[in-house]
Amino acid sequence: MKAKAITVSIDMPEGAVSAEFHIDTGRLRISERGLLRVELFPPHSWFMVASVAGNSRWGTRPRETDLRLVLENFIQQRFGMKALQHQTLA
Repeated sequence: MKAKAITVSIDMPEGAVSAEFHIDTGRLRISERGLLRVELFPPHSWFMVASVAGNSRWGTRPRETDLRLVLENFIQQRFGMKALQHQTLA
């Protein structure tokens, strides 16, 4: 049985960037064009979500909107602000 995960993906000109949060383990994974770029486990995964979705009431289970903020923050740090302005949400 596959563990339940919240997944968000943003299509970029360079390829898709996606984030998945596994509810059962608290593991956060961010992939770029199918390559794993970030993998965090609690409490570090929770810190990452809290740092960008601090006003949300997500607890230890972020919602899709919280995870999208994490992904947008990653894209901004990796590619810069211009990349976010040209994104297509999947």
